[in-house]
Amino acid sequence: MSTCNVESCVIQAPAARTWEALRRQDFAFWSLVKSVEFSTSPCEVGGIRTTVFADGTVQKHRLLALSETDRSLTYELIDSEPAAPSLSAQHTLQVFSVTADNSSFVQWSSDFSSDRSTEVVEDAKFKKIDALAELAKSLAKH
Repeated sequence: MSTCNVESCVIQAPAARTWEALRRQDFAFWSLVKSVEFSTSPCEVGGIRTTVFADGTVQKHRLLALSETDRSLTYELIDSEPAAPSLSAQHTLQVFSVTADNSSFVQWSSDFSSDRSTEVVEDAKFKKIDALAELAKSLAKH
């Protein structure tokens, strides 16, 4: 059994611009991310992304799916130093167009393995909320 956590927000930027910021997978908008390196092209399914976080945590993620049509990407955690508090985690980001005002609806979901704790799910929730707010702020500047 796994646990799913979903957070979302409306961003006052066109869906195409919001998607472009997310599909790069560099998370440049997020203050918790110090640097990102790719083993291949960022959009190559199967490629590995190494993310160094501000607290020194280093994680490797594999891109499992990327759809330009659906404006979505899915990645999984494959390594973490220090070790992640959950055996496995799979994350999906998706951008929808809000046609009424040309804004974006962004949804970020995570599926955790059954060994996760409540604290892991809560931590993911608050990190997603903060990251989405920072994404919205970064897109509002342009």
